[in-house]
Amino acid sequence: MAESTNHQTFVARLEKLAAAYSKRLADDFNHLTILAGQLEEDPTYTQSLQQLHAALHSLAGSAGTFGFVQLGRQAREQELQVATILEQPCNDKQPLPVFEWIIALQKALKTDESKKSAVRIETSRIESVGGEPVIWLVERDTMLAEYMVQQLHSFGFHIRHLRDAEALAHDKGSLPDLLLIDHRASHLEALRANPVTFWQQHLKDFTCPVLFTGSEESFTARLNALRSGGQSYFVKPLDMINLASHMAQLIKTKDTVPERVMIIEDDKELAQHLQRVLEEADMHVTVLDRADALFEAMHEVNPELILMDLWLPGVTGTEMAALLRQVEQWSQVPIVYLSSQSNSELRDQALLKGGDAFLEKPIDPDLLINLCRSRVKQRRKLEDTQNRDSLTGLLKHASIKEALDYQWQLTQRKPQPFSVVMLDIDHFKAVNDTHGHAMGDVVIAAVGTLLRQRFRSTDRLGRYGGEEFTLVLMDCTAEHAERMVNNLREDFAAIQFTGGDNPFSCTLSAGVVDNQHFPDDTAESLLNRADQALYKAKKSGRNRVYLAKD
Repeated sequence: MAESTNHQTFVARLEKLAAAYSKRLADDFNHLTILAGQLEEDPTYTQSLQQLHAALHSLAGSAGTFGFVQLGRQAREQELQVATILEQPCNDKQPLPVFEWIIALQKALKTDESKKSAVRIETSRIESVGGEPVIWLVERDTMLAEYMVQQLHSFGFHIRHLRDAEALAHDKGSLPDLLLIDHRASHLEALRANPVTFWQQHLKDFTCPVLFTGSEESFTARLNALRSGGQSYFVKPLDMINLASHMAQLIKTKDTVPERVMIIEDDKELAQHLQRVLEEADMHVTVLDRADALFEAMHEVNPELILMDLWLPGVTGTEMAALLRQVEQWSQVPIVYLSSQSNSELRDQALLKGGDAFLEKPIDPDLLINLCRSRVKQRRKLEDTQNRDSLTGLLKHASIKEALDYQWQLTQRKPQPFSVVMLDIDHFKAVNDTHGHAMGDVVIAAVGTLLRQRFRSTDRLGRYGGEEFTLVLMDCTAEHAERMVNNLREDFAAIQFTGGDNPFSCTLSAGVVDNQHFPDDTAESLLNRADQALYKAKKSGRNRVYLAKD
């Protein structure tokens, strides 16, 4: 089947990459031997010391990534010793036992090779998907860069590799969403002399988040990264799961979902003006001019904020607020009163009776926009705290079921397709038993990161319980959902996890159903059908998606 062929292609690519790295190690040892000879003749030869430091830095950063853990640790210890020597005056430099170091590195390599059979470093499809966040990776180690590109592609990032810091200045294309930089990615002496000034100069034209990487786990390295403009510093060998999650959080600081605002105002000209102002700010705005249509409109729009005139025909704004506060699902919706009366006592009374803010007419457009954004942002943060699983960032069990119920009710009034997916990590108990529950949490968190990266902001994604997940995909047929979930399944199988010194990967199974194939089903019935489809996917061999049809 096609999925099997794709997986075989992934494995073949991994094996090729692992074999190429093993071959490169032989070249690295030859290079170290040459440098050892040069330093034996002249221990104070700065150029050879700098080359030795660069070679050990590269080895320390890449070896652990490819499964050679002991080799990476040994190289890092030696790199730190060379760095100390380089900081000393020329005449004070002591000879380094580089030949002995090489022997120690070779022993570490043999230890690693005896522990590992075949390093499974899985990759994903390389073609980029429109809308993926664009990351510029600045990394001099091309093989490590290739590995990072493959892994980050699995999480939905489009990676552009730049060889060194100088490439940043020459590139005139569209700017990235994030920069991921090895803090020693330049051969220029200026970087060694003053790394903070060097990176500040090279990054002055970039406004996106910056993350630095390096093999040094030291206070100085982290402080330099911070002063250079970096949001964080990641130590090699890189924990790609943690890195991808951190990148996703940084990139999504700007909310991509438009704020849903309802205006309740009987002055049509004013309502239209406020609507235009907010829509220009990319908000989704609904105008309601009849108080008796309140509950119907609330069901349809589910607003995140209400702008309401304090005086409406036949009813007051405070009475409308009191009615809304009686309904649990709308009791926390922020309400901003609008009034042409400048009266502090009136304002105070209105706020005491269910209001969150009070604006006097005429209303300043900038104040209106900022107030709406601020209130909606606060509401979303509160909802996230209450409704989201702390490990994955996805909706909790009760919240994802509520999201499904809401979507089903919405389609009863306005028919449109939506799909329900039940997703499960295959053989998850074996992961916990073999690698421990902490690593099991890492795997679950990786699914959460992948889901948040791969699906739209309008989709509802939840952790149903344990290693099981539920997706409610808006305006999406089962066939389309099946394709998306299959892509997700392949991407997840391409992620490498490291339990101790042993890399491993996991797979997913899923069941998919939509409301078009089963138009008479309730929300609960659709969920049960998706769960039954998941069961069939498991019984059919796992690592597959089963589509439920009538």
